[in-house]
Amino acid sequence: MDVQWFWINKKGEHCEMISIAECLGSDAKSHRFSSSYNSRFSVGTYIIYPRDKIYTQVRSQFLSPGITYTVNLVFNFEYSSKGKRRCDPISLRYRLQGERESSISYLAYEREDGWWACELYHFTCDYRIVHFEILFEDYHNRDYLRVEGIEFQPLENVEHIDEKQLISDLDSDANWEEKLPADYEDIMKRSKNSLQWTTKEEAYSIIRKGFLISDDETKRGIWFSLDKHGKKCHLLSAAFTHNEKMFFSESRFGEAIRFNDKYIFIKTEVQSQLVSSETTYACFLVYKLLEDQSGFEAPVSVEDKRCDSVDKIWYTYLTSPQTPVIRPNAGQNTHNSLSRPKIKGLPQQRNDGWIEVKIWELRAANTINMELTLQLCDEKKFSGLIIEGIEFRPI
Repeated sequence: MDVQWFWINKKGEHCEMISIAECLGSDAKSHRFSSSYNSRFSVGTYIIYPRDKIYTQVRSQFLSPGITYTVNLVFNFEYSSKGKRRCDPISLRYRLQGERESSISYLAYEREDGWWACELYHFTCDYRIVHFEILFEDYHNRDYLRVEGIEFQPLENVEHIDEKQLISDLDSDANWEEKLPADYEDIMKRSKNSLQWTTKEEAYSIIRKGFLISDDETKRGIWFSLDKHGKKCHLLSAAFTHNEKMFFSESRFGEAIRFNDKYIFIKTEVQSQLVSSETTYACFLVYKLLEDQSGFEAPVSVEDKRCDSVDKIWYTYLTSPQTPVIRPNAGQNTHNSLSRPKIKGLPQQRNDGWIEVKIWELRAANTINMELTLQLCDEKKFSGLIIEGIEFRPI
């Protein structure tokens, strides 16, 4: 019976997957195996139901010494194998045999090969043969998993590159006159401060850097700017909530909102003057976490209250998921941030010191109403979350 799948990546590093059948003990239930899901192994997949406890022994044979690996659980959702794509987070609790503390993986991502994976551990390989005993203690999802195996892949180090142009690069703007909005004077007249310019080029430079404008109707602050393509961007202050306001010198508005509720309600109307027509925008929550970030490890559900389709709920994260490290070296962190370039909904550090995560998309039109509800999936409060506002930026 085939029990291992071996390959070499472009860097010449060894990769390996062990069939779930090889990892399970003699108490594995034969009726849970199925070979009808396009598995690499003839024995196929093994079903894990919610709340199952599964003991596995994972033994590699061909790993590359000196390489840092990820240990991945490779699986498919039962419904996704029938043509439905799943976006719900998983809640998989597991631990190494002999350890007291358990880890929880909330994040599963779909791969190019059609399978799903979640990272269980990182470790630096000392020998080709590695032996782990992993106990899967609990699993929560509306779907059940068809597990193919446990995989060892070299860790990918993906460096985040901020796509937004830095202020220091403004002088290199080309064709600035074509990028200046036709209504730039009307927008600049809304500035809370007296703006001075004598030429269109000076006006363009001011708008590119951004400035604070007033909204007489809602009494909220708005930071308006242009991106490097001349598309309109704006950041709304967090006046969409009645939570506690606090003075915050790091904010453009001089204040921010400190949350201590289980829900975040965002209801606003996007002004057509502040977005470029025929442009698709992403809406980002702009925030900081001032306290222990461990309370924000669970995903955040985002519900579009104005949408009646099945896709009205999606998920995002306020902190990047952390992967535990097996036998860390002296001075090495016991957890590493997950770094996968194709996963949507992960937060990014901004150049201005804040954090952002995408919570919505829209197509610019005359009137755009927005009504969202955010909630942590573990139903904890957003205690220690500081929100500056929501930003609309072209994508």
